[in-house]
Amino acid sequence: MWRARRVKRDREAGMVFDWRTGHGSTRRLVIATVVSASFFGALLAYVQIREAKSSPLIDQQINLTVIDLDLESNRWFSELLERETLFHDRWDVSNTVAVDEIISGALAASPVRIYSRQLREIEPPKPDLTIEPLPGMGPKVLPPPEEIPVVAFATPPVKWWLEIQSVQGPGDWGGVSFEWPNPKDQMSEGEVWTLLAGVDWEGHVLTCSAWEESDDARTPLILGRCRSASFPALEKPGPLRWWKLQARVVNRPIVE
Repeated sequence: MWRARRVKRDREAGMVFDWRTGHGSTRRLVIATVVSASFFGALLAYVQIREAKSSPLIDQQINLTVIDLDLESNRWFSELLERETLFHDRWDVSNTVAVDEIISGALAASPVRIYSRQLREIEPPKPDLTIEPLPGMGPKVLPPPEEIPVVAFATPPVKWWLEIQSVQGPGDWGGVSFEWPNPKDQMSEGEVWTLLAGVDWEGHVLTCSAWEESDDARTPLILGRCRSASFPALEKPGPLRWWKLQARVVNRPIVE
C-alpha cells in the first residue's frame, strides 16, 4: 500500500516513466510514430546506396602469327624479309653496321696506346762516399786492443765406460757396465747402441744382435760383452725370452 502511493506520487510528479505502458493521451505516441516514419522514408528516398564495382581488367594480349617460310606460297614473304629488313643479319653479327659503329665509338673513347721505343741516357753510378773519421779518432791513433788471457782449465783424463740397460723385456734386469778396453778408440759420450738378446730359461744369452746393422768396428765387442751377461733364471724350463737392450757410452773421469 505504501509503495503504491509512492509510485503514484512520483509518476504524477514526472519522475517515473513507464516504457511498457504509456500514461496519458495516445495521440502523442501516434504523432511520434508518423514523424519517425516520415523522416526515415524521406531518408531512404533521397539517399541512394550503390555497391562499388571493380574496374575491368586490361586485356593484355598479343597476336602471334607463325609463318612457315619453307612453303612455296610464302616464298614472296621470305624474299621480302631478306631485302627490306635486318632479319638476315641475325646470323652474321659482324656484318651489322650498328655493331661496327659501337666498336668504333668505344675505340675512339679509349684509344689503344702503342709502345714506342726511346733511348734514354743512364748515368753511371757515383763512387761510394768515404767516411771521414773524427779528429784524433782515426784507426792509427787508437791504441791497439789488449790481448785477452786464455785460462786453460785442467780437466781429469777421460775414462770411457759402457752401460747396458734393459729397455723392454719379460722381467726386471739390473743391467751391466764395463770399462772400455781400448782408451785410444774414438768415443763420444752419449753414443747409443740398441741390441736384441735371446735368453733361455736359465738366464744364459743364446743370441745377441744389433737392432740396426752398422759397419762400426766397436759393435762386435759390445755384442760379445752382452753375450757374457747373466739374466734372471726361471724356476722351470720355458721358451726363449727376448730382451731389448740399450748400450750407452759414459765418461767416468779418473780422479787423482
